[in-house]
Amino acid sequence: MRITARLELIKYTVLIGLLISVAISYNLWAGQRWFPKAPLFEGWTGMVPPYDYVNLALLLIFILLAVFFRSNWSSILLILFSMYLIMDDQNRLQPWFFNYLLIVFVLLCYKKRVDDPNNYITVFISLQLLVALIYIFSGIQKLNNAFVKDTYTWFIEPVYSHVSDRQKINLMKFGSLVPYVEMIIGAGLLVKSMRFIFLPLIIFMHVFILCMLGPMGKSYNYVVWPWNIVMMVLCLLLFAGNTRERYYSWTYLFKSGCFYLVIIFMLIAPVFSLFNRWPSYLSSSLYSGNTNSGDIILSDKALKSLPYYIRNFVVKNSDYNVLYVKAWCITELKTPCFPEKPVFMQTCRYIREITNSDSSDVKIEFKERQKLINF
Repeated sequence: MRITARLELIKYTVLIGLLISVAISYNLWAGQRWFPKAPLFEGWTGMVPPYDYVNLALLLIFILLAVFFRSNWSSILLILFSMYLIMDDQNRLQPWFFNYLLIVFVLLCYKKRVDDPNNYITVFISLQLLVALIYIFSGIQKLNNAFVKDTYTWFIEPVYSHVSDRQKINLMKFGSLVPYVEMIIGAGLLVKSMRFIFLPLIIFMHVFILCMLGPMGKSYNYVVWPWNIVMMVLCLLLFAGNTRERYYSWTYLFKSGCFYLVIIFMLIAPVFSLFNRWPSYLSSSLYSGNTNSGDIILSDKALKSLPYYIRNFVVKNSDYNVLYVKAWCITELKTPCFPEKPVFMQTCRYIREITNSDSSDVKIEFKERQKLINF
């Protein structure tokens, strides 16, 4: 398959994946909800329910326009409107949403001319690098103390009922290798002679993830199911078969804006996340067990004033009442909250407001993620 045809299929795959994910997490984008918005700017109000269904309708329309029209204007409108939606609520800045938009942005550099290999090969290589860096940094982010004992153990629980005790021990030992395996797979995709080994491993990995998170496993975080399928298709389109072109100058790669866009957002910026200077969700921190967390501590007085629906996410013990923000968000919005301090602080302020309480009755217990680089 020619690279120009692959680029067209990549565009359709990403946009359809985006459409499905938005539909699954529709309450994140519009409608009445208890979980508060976290605007990017203090004082921003945005469109309030039920009028914000206009936002959801426009987002879907822009996605469909980008699918059916070859003009770059449809993709530009989609990107610009998505930026507005992120300003309205930071929780919309999910890893899949960020990656989809970045791919659409890179594809804007494709001039849709089959007689200009320097252009379309540059875009293609930029996308190859983008996808490979997702796996590389996903592995790097898992090099923390909590991954194996918490996230990995929770993740493979559905397998336990089908294996022996000895196999369970071996599975746990393999957990320590997962970060390195993922990094090697990502780097291996960039080596053409090694792709016949690493491409099947990528497909197997995503199928396994779908089994663990899907109906046969945890039945959890539905919004990432289509993202895993899209990643498999992207890997096949970007790395399978013959992807070489006879007439291409590598010097053109360093003259293209899309290459530097990928370098900045997928390589340089994620490095800053390793010492907590860049959001983890924008750095391929995918089920790494190393994201910020914030739980809200409630007094008995504040708990009594809390709406009954939100009380479902409160665990009461002898000393205090804990409102688990992440569990609340993924239950209501069908996607995790954006795990950064401003989101947790906004949620705490919202709870104080609806319970008519102050900082003595409603407190935030914020835990910063582990720094992988300390300086």
